[in-house]
Amino acid sequence: MSFDYGLCLLAAFLASLVSGLGGFGGGFIIVLFLAPVVGPKAVIPLVAAYAIFGNISRILVYRRNIDWPLVGQFTLASLPGVYIGANVFVWMNEAMLGVLLGLTLIIAVPIRRILKKYEFHYGIKTIIGFGFLFGTISGTTAGSGMFVIAGLSGLGLGGVALLGTDAAIGLVNAIARSAAYWRFDSLPRDIFIAGLLMGLVTFPGTWIASRLVAMMGMTLHNLLIEGLIIGGGVFLIYQASGL
Repeated sequence: MSFDYGLCLLAAFLASLVSGLGGFGGGFIIVLFLAPVVGPKAVIPLVAAYAIFGNISRILVYRRNIDWPLVGQFTLASLPGVYIGANVFVWMNEAMLGVLLGLTLIIAVPIRRILKKYEFHYGIKTIIGFGFLFGTISGTTAGSGMFVIAGLSGLGLGGVALLGTDAAIGLVNAIARSAAYWRFDSLPRDIFIAGLLMGLVTFPGTWIASRLVAMMGMTLHNLLIEGLIIGGGVFLIYQASGL
């Protein structure tokens, strides 16, 4: 498979700005830019490889504010789910995956708002259950980071602590997903290399985003991202209907 590396790097830089500002949305940006180019079946492993360096860059910026015990509990619970989700991913064809991606984008916005509305009184069972659900969703499709942000917000995290803890969870998840896709022969070397190169571009994007976090509110940003997410979901379903 051949790649337009210029488009990949541009998508990665924009994704790092978006995820650096709000903690979610980077995977959606990659999907919106590259699913029409490389196909729904290739873009999910590509996002996983990209997310390795993408989350490392955010960890370096927010390392002093990470809730490491929560990261450990959450990620351990997510690993079995990642394996199950990767099995589902391998089973799906291009059209099914395109529709799933589109539906995920569309329903993610109201789900995020619902999760943010209700406050969780969390304990270890809540963390384990939510972690397993996140792992399963992330193994199958893109954009699961939004569910983590909504869940962590409900658990009481906010600001740089939220962004840093999400990044640490995302790093472990990205490595687990990449390993699972590699195990099922769904992560060819060219996709993996492209993803890692894209990940390197996230370092300047994350740095710029960290400067902007202190200067702008999240309300307008979230509204713009939600509009882009819903529009992209409709486009992906339309495209999949023609496969």
